[in-house]
Order: sequence, then structure tokens, then C-alpha cells
Amino acid sequence: MKIFLTGATGFLGYHIALQCLSEGHQLLCLHRPSSIHPFTPTDDQAITWVTEDEAGRLLPDFKPDVLIHAAWGGVSAQGRNDAAIQQTNIAFTQRILESYAFPQIIMLGSQDEYGYIDQMVDESHPLRPLSEYAKAKIACCRLLEERARITNACWQWVRIFSIYGEQQADNWLIPSVILKCLRGEAEMATTPGEQQYSYLYSQDFARAITSMVGKTGECGIFNLSSAHPITLIRLFRLIKELTQSSITFLPTLPYRENQSMVILGNSDKFVNTFGAFERTSLTDGLKRVIRHLQTQTSPLTQL
Repeated sequence: MKIFLTGATGFLGYHIALQCLSEGHQLLCLHRPSSIHPFTPTDDQAITWVTEDEAGRLLPDFKPDVLIHAAWGGVSAQGRNDAAIQQTNIAFTQRILESYAFPQIIMLGSQDEYGYIDQMVDESHPLRPLSEYAKAKIACCRLLEERARITNACWQWVRIFSIYGEQQADNWLIPSVILKCLRGEAEMATTPGEQQYSYLYSQDFARAITSMVGKTGECGIFNLSSAHPITLIRLFRLIKELTQSSITFLPTLPYRENQSMVILGNSDKFVNTFGAFERTSLTDGLKRVIRHLQTQTSPLTQL
């Protein structure tokens, strides 16, 4: 199928693009002129790249079957409460939605839309956004639903929970812990590590997204989460074991205000609609990330 993908040079979009190519889809990808392309020459040549200015002119000729909107700025801690950045995301999303009458639209939401959580949540859980980032995601979901109503498109909003994998930026939790272990650091300050988080491997995530392509019989909001939570202290100890590190974790950091103690989404609705997607155990996924980080060049931003 023909797919118009935004955010392909970011962490999540990169893995979606690779999965699309592996399944034989035609890809038209949006990029900024300053974007760094992380793809191999072979994969890069298989993608048609366009800027936002070019997209409006080229989309009618390309005739995409699906829009996958994965681009988003301001996902780091500094940007999440920057109202100006998040308003830019809303305006950009609106322009993308209005650029073409896409028959199917898949967009990436976030677990942050739920705000503070301390239990498994399904799609009916109340939304209590705590950040400008989360508020902007909710606003874009509403834009998506309204645009789909006008154009009679199938719309699918996917609330993404914690993802990890190759090419994730070094300042995210899992790669940052792995790198400290690989560098031989003696100590790392942590919280007590009682939080239970569910981490989905990036290839499983991308496979889940592409499983939606062409499936236009079910519209709406879907959680996408690993079904296997782990406490952070157990995660740290597993990384220590897999890297054969002697690091000591010091539980000296306080929990943040409004720290979610359980981040776990109920993905039954997604699985019942599109099929099972989680194939990679946390141990196997971590081993792959460790091998990657041992030879990495430059990671991608978490878009």
C-alpha cells in the first residue's frame, strides 16, 4: 500500500519506516531539510522524501492509502511543558491532516494523556493531562476525529506506552542505564525503583502499527502497551547482569511530584482488532539494544 509517513527520522518513525519497507509498502516520508537520515543507503533509496512545502503538491500524484503521523517536537523533559512548542505541534498536525483526503489516518498518542496513573488503564480511563505535551496530544486527537468526520476517513489514535529499542536517544532511561554500565561507572543514583513500567520493544511496536494499515473496519482510540510490567529496580539489575557490570545503584533520589507508580496499558482492544504484536521478551530486546550501543554512532530524537 502507499503510505505517507511523518517523523521517519525520529526514533518511533524510523522503526515504523523500516517495518513498512520490510513489508513492501511504498513510502513517501516527510522531512525537514536539516533532518539527519539514519537509514542505510539501500533503505534511503527506497523512500521518497519530501518537505512540507512539497507535500501538498506531490500527495495528489502519490495518492496515499494511509497517513501515519508520527512526527512530534518537544518530547524531552525540557519541551513537554513548553506551551509554544506544543502549540506548534498542534498547528503542524492540522496542516498535515488538511493536506490531503487520506482514506485512513493512524496517529500516535501517548500514555501521558491519562496523567497520573497507578493501575492498568484501558481506553475508557479518564484523561487528566499534567503537561502541555499531553494536552496537545488530546487536542490533536480531537482534530483527527473532526477531520475524519468531514472526509469520511477511518481514524485510529494509538496511545503509546513505554517503547525502547535501537536508536533511542541516550538520555532516555534504558539506554542511559546501559551506557553507564558499559562505561564501567561505579555508581548510579536512582529512586527506590518501586515503579512498575511496561516496556515494548521497538520492532514489536512498529509491527503493531503496520498491522493497522488497510484495516479500516474499526476506528477509534487504542492503547498499545507491553503486557509485562517490571519494577525499575529489577530492570536496572537485569541490565547490570546482561552487561556484566559491577555498578551499584544508590536509591537516593526522591520520586517526582505526580510520579506514576504503574505505567501499564490494557491493549485488549488493539489485540482483538488487529492481532497480537508482542513477540520479543525484555531480556532479548535488551540484549539487542546493548549490542547496538556497543557500536552506536548517533542516536535519534524520541519523536
